Amino acid sequence: MKSRSFLILVAMLLFGTLTFQACFYSGPDYYGPPRGTVVLGDYDDSHVWHDRYWWISNHHEWVHQHHPEWVAQETPEEHQAYAHHH
Repeated sequence: MKSRSFLILVAMLLFGTLTFQACFYSGPDYYGPPRGTVVLGDYDDSHVWHDRYWWISNHHEWVHQHHPEWVAQETPEEHQAYAHHH
């Protein structure tokens, strides 16, 4: 009887340990985007998220004013094309 109680106790401790560990797991893809993935973007006035490409295509001058690092490698031709897009 003692050995059966001991096995039940060990099983409960093992299950509890694994369950408790899951509460603190911080591996990639668990709570957010995978590590190393960088998604550039911002919220609009209606609190809707848009990525960098949407902002460049739809509000190019806003990007230059608020996030110039997004277009730091932009050529003069690209700037002109986007500036006259809208």
